[in-house]
Amino acid sequence: MTTSRKDKKRILIVDDNKENIRVIGSILREKGYNTGFALDGKQALDILTGGDVLFDLILLDVNMPGMNGFDVCREIRRIEQFNELPIIFLTANTESLQIVEGFNSGGQDYVTKPFNTDELLARIDTHIELREKRTALQRINELLEEKVKERTKELEESNRKLEMAYQELQQLDESKGVFLQLISHEINTPLNGVIGFADYLKEQLASSEYFTLIDMLSESAHRLNDFAQSSLIITRMRALPDEYKKEAIDLNRLVKDVLESNSDRTNKKGIHVSLQWNTNDSLIYGNAELIFICLNHIFKNALQQTPDNEHIDIICHNENNKLILSFVDSGPGFSEKILDTLFQPFVTGDSHVDNNRGLGLAIVKIIMDFHHSEIQITNKPERGAHVEMRFSKKENPAL
Repeated sequence: MTTSRKDKKRILIVDDNKENIRVIGSILREKGYNTGFALDGKQALDILTGGDVLFDLILLDVNMPGMNGFDVCREIRRIEQFNELPIIFLTANTESLQIVEGFNSGGQDYVTKPFNTDELLARIDTHIELREKRTALQRINELLEEKVKERTKELEESNRKLEMAYQELQQLDESKGVFLQLISHEINTPLNGVIGFADYLKEQLASSEYFTLIDMLSESAHRLNDFAQSSLIITRMRALPDEYKKEAIDLNRLVKDVLESNSDRTNKKGIHVSLQWNTNDSLIYGNAELIFICLNHIFKNALQQTPDNEHIDIICHNENNKLILSFVDSGPGFSEKILDTLFQPFVTGDSHVDNNRGLGLAIVKIIMDFHHSEIQITNKPERGAHVEMRFSKKENPAL
């Protein structure tokens, strides 16, 4: 978001600790946000219902005397006009049961204390942007109603299903399952609706004067979806690691699956992929879903940076009971200033991948660490980047 857009947004900080309010308020004001504050739940409700100031998001502390953050959130959700107001909890407790209670009470997200400033700002940006895209989608629907008249019946049916899904999400309680299921539905349902409708409009109105606006909406929705899915994977690995069962998997097969899933774009760019498999033993111990995500992310980065009609080399060999897999592209490589922060989330700057603040290569590093494996990224002397992944072949590589 640009500063001119941020300075129109108001965030209510609710915390019984004045120092916390001072610190968070200073960070937000520096980034162009307007802020308000409340020292307890009752004061927060009075400010919201007073009607003098409208807020775009609430940062809500969990542990407060009297009404705790969850109670305050439930009271806010009982007021119809605040039913979709984004609420992010601030908590020092990362236990699953408390996080589940937070989502059951109506919150959209949480940030743990002590918080990372970049992460806090990224989550705020994400939820405000998601809310804006919902509003933008409604405006586009009104502008183009006549142009999509023949599809009105199908769109009404789709909207009905989306509304039913959304109402079901609002009514979920503790009996609906673990908190990760709640997060997945809460994020995926509205995002899928935005993405599906935006992509449909792009196809139908390619020559329309509204195409640029629709294209921006589609791109933002896809980026938000990538961020949401990456966040869910990271959260699940950290909170419920046993959900990702590990077994013997064929790395050669996974690499070929990645190439197949990206074949259309590879062919479109005229990229030649050289697969040099210098071993007959391709078995590693891990989770196939996570390793696929990891390999797919690396290959997409290489594909994105490699110029048309150039080449990407994928090389594999055994070394000291490890399977070494390398991706070597012929793109521009990484800038020097970004090499030291490649695996840090929410870092800004020019990079091999893109210029958006987000999870970037952080999820690749987290997946590799989850498998007790290693990854190293360097620039080639002449041109291009070299990504080396070292997978352990043992069933218990941590031992």
